[in-house]
Amino acid sequence: MTRERWPRITIVTPSYNQGRYIRDTIESVLAQKYPNLEYIIVDGGSTDNTLQILEEYRNIPYITIISEADRGHADAVNKGFRLATGEIFGFLNSDDTLLPGALHRVAQEIDPSRGRHVVMGRCKFIDAEGRDLGIEHPSAFEGHIRVLEIWKGHTIPQPATFWTREAWERSGGMRVGTRYADYDLFCRMSQHYHFYFVDQVLATYRLHPESVTQSWSPEERLEESIAISKRYWGPIYLPKYWLLAWSLWRYRFNRPLRAFRLLEKSQSEWRNGHYVSALTKGALGALLAPEVLFWKSIFPWMLRYSKGIVARLLGLLGRRLSPQTRSFLGRTTPWEDGWVGPKWLYEIPLEYQSSRALRILANTAPVLAKKPLRLKVQVNGKQVRQMIVTTTDFEIRIPLSDFSKPQEVLVEASDFFVPHWFYHNQDHRPLSWRIRALEWE
Repeated sequence: MTRERWPRITIVTPSYNQGRYIRDTIESVLAQKYPNLEYIIVDGGSTDNTLQILEEYRNIPYITIISEADRGHADAVNKGFRLATGEIFGFLNSDDTLLPGALHRVAQEIDPSRGRHVVMGRCKFIDAEGRDLGIEHPSAFEGHIRVLEIWKGHTIPQPATFWTREAWERSGGMRVGTRYADYDLFCRMSQHYHFYFVDQVLATYRLHPESVTQSWSPEERLEESIAISKRYWGPIYLPKYWLLAWSLWRYRFNRPLRAFRLLEKSQSEWRNGHYVSALTKGALGALLAPEVLFWKSIFPWMLRYSKGIVARLLGLLGRRLSPQTRSFLGRTTPWEDGWVGPKWLYEIPLEYQSSRALRILANTAPVLAKKPLRLKVQVNGKQVRQMIVTTTDFEIRIPLSDFSKPQEVLVEASDFFVPHWFYHNQDHRPLSWRIRALEWE
């Protein structure tokens, strides 16, 4: 496709005192090698080394650099798009990056003639040093109502979302003075347009102590987002308002989680001999959410005593891969409670590099042991063993031999379970097995 046939894309980067990261952001845009690009960087008068870095790019023909006082992030984005000549818009914060091929894919997917005014891809999280955290931004698009239901746990990945000029102008741009102005924009944009999903990682979202995402607690971010959502519920006399009000009330009351905690306390008090209190809490939990009683207490019993095809069918009950679960599938490090997902990557510490073998004492959930669970073990990319797990408690012995270089162990599991499938406890992690202890030979 010639330059004239590629639609012009305008990327705006708002910037203020992000000298540590902005070079990575700019280079990721230049590395796109997109043939019809307009790149506008709007700096709010940085006092760190940002301006010196920007000077290095001032002579590139398709880059426009503005540095002057503004009224914050949203004002800077609006200022950039007022100068834009592109057909497709997107903005990239000065600590985020685009991944190779992102803009070419966007240009191929956006198509107003097919109703595609907004496209959203996948977005992965990186740390302050640019290292992949193995977690993607939990995102999906179901419609305008679901965008407003921010409390349900997934949102639009801003660095990986792009739209037409028409969508921007119809939505009215960014609301100055709003902390989460991108969410506010998507609330308005989703009133008019379906967000078309592109199954490709298009961008990275950097998590670091100075970022807006990290500066507030999750509870504070959610409450601010709910306040934004309420702007678009409509008049109190319309069904839309009451649908959203009911959804929010159900979230805040959290019937399944309350029942789960009551049943947990019931089991604990029964073990401690407090039978009256245990029965009372158990009955309250069962009345509050009978489905949680089934998944937490009855289902595990059914699974434990079932065999063959019945066990396999029971193991399939309740499975649904939510956006939250999909966002964790790339994680290779253990969770705080020792559980790991489908892949576990472990670099042997220097003091143990001369060990003959690593023994891992582990266990898994009954739902996986019934299947059974297959594990493939590699050391430095070379497969050293395969094993089939048919019991909840097991061990993995991994031989180590090449002491001339750092040794990296990769364990891949054939399956995982999600606690929320069975307990309705909002734990959406994909879990395969749990590390109880590491021993060295």
